[in-house]
Amino acid sequence: MLDTLAQRPKSAPDVIVFVEHPPVITLGRKGGAASVHARTLDLPGHAEPVPVEVWDIARGGSVTYHAPGQLVVYPVVQLAQLEGPVGRGPLGDLPGYARLLEAAIQQACAACGIETVVRPGFAGVWLDERTKLASIGVGVRNGWTLHGLALNVCPHLEGFAAITPCGLDGVRMTSLWQVADERGLPRPAWEMVAAEVEVGLVGRLRRRPRA
Repeated sequence: MLDTLAQRPKSAPDVIVFVEHPPVITLGRKGGAASVHARTLDLPGHAEPVPVEVWDIARGGSVTYHAPGQLVVYPVVQLAQLEGPVGRGPLGDLPGYARLLEAAIQQACAACGIETVVRPGFAGVWLDERTKLASIGVGVRNGWTLHGLALNVCPHLEGFAAITPCGLDGVRMTSLWQVADERGLPRPAWEMVAAEVEVGLVGRLRRRPRA
């Protein structure tokens, strides 16, 4: 689907795709095969280990894990046509675009009563230097942004034991539900979080007016 969207003319409308994936491990352009420790997962509610596929994909970053309960968002936008400063230059500012995605995630987390941080040099959204809520991996093809963000709303976190998240030793993945339970907050619904992320992205991913 993303490949098809990236083959459209540059004048085609921007699109934001919201999905949940079945259990799957993906490797970005930095690789990370050595950080994959298992190809089956012991998940709650399953009597037998669940097989998990491993895919190499053309996004930034290293290894990550997707599963139901995780909000995965793929903005497919013409990066160089966005309002500045992200849309500056003939190719656009890809690192700045990643920071924009982080800001939209942080806005959604704040709406759930959960304050977060970003770490310079380490893409994603974190509770602290060792506890991560969301991952980011992006790429560009024909001017269109591909891939995007993965925010843990309520996935079974046991699946992350199959990898070293992002290839970083000592990192612990958490979810909005786990943090809410620890802090006595209401558990946010996946749909509510998706709506908050959508608001944050739409407000930031605006194309420059045509001359």
